[in-house]
Amino acid sequence: MNPDQEPYKLVIDLGNSRAKVAVYLHDELTVVHTIDDPTPEKVYQLGLHKLPIAAGIICSVADNPALYTALFLELTWIILDNQTPLPIKNNYQTPETLGKDRLAAVTGAYQLYPGQNVLVIDAGTAVTYDFINHKGEYAGGSISPGLTMRFRALHTFTTRLPLLHAEEISYLTGCNTRESILSGVMNGLRIEIDGIIDQYSILWPSFQVILTGGDAKYFEKILKNSIFASPNLVITGLKLILDYNLET
Repeated sequence: MNPDQEPYKLVIDLGNSRAKVAVYLHDELTVVHTIDDPTPEKVYQLGLHKLPIAAGIICSVADNPALYTALFLELTWIILDNQTPLPIKNNYQTPETLGKDRLAAVTGAYQLYPGQNVLVIDAGTAVTYDFINHKGEYAGGSISPGLTMRFRALHTFTTRLPLLHAEEISYLTGCNTRESILSGVMNGLRIEIDGIIDQYSILWPSFQVILTGGDAKYFEKILKNSIFASPNLVITGLKLILDYNLET
């Protein structure tokens, strides 16, 4: 590394069907790449190995992280697992089974709203609901099928229903099979999200709601509850966890 160059930090979030690869210079997010059906080869083709990267963190819910860290052998790596020190308190009863993307998301949420209760809704392959309180204590949440899973389930477990994909709609009553499926899936998940938020409002009169994930775009403008959309919440949390471990 050239001593005159500022060191960058690398963040890799490997999800079930897509990955986000981000580069930070100090606290500034300089670039974000989204990769569908990620592989180490696709990450390498981004050319990030040419940057003066000093440290990195990787979070994976699907692939083997070592396949990706091997692309950047000279980095100081943090592989997020249930033993990684965190800037929040994790009270989840089975931390070894907790999705690391969920943990990163609530870490990012607490940084965005310090000292406040926050409900994080991540609309991806699965939809996760995670709550962190104003003390920075995370207890857990819930997991529900995402849009793609719902469409595939209707197609797979019936004889004649076609396989559809998510799209924005403005109707409730479908006038044909295609519209009926779209209404059931899109409106069904919208109503679920609003309903979960309503249930949390009974338990916690005051809290913020953050919506993130690849399918958040379908809901951020149509939910009846007020939410804050943060598409890069997981990588924000991962960067905070990386910094926390480099400083301790």
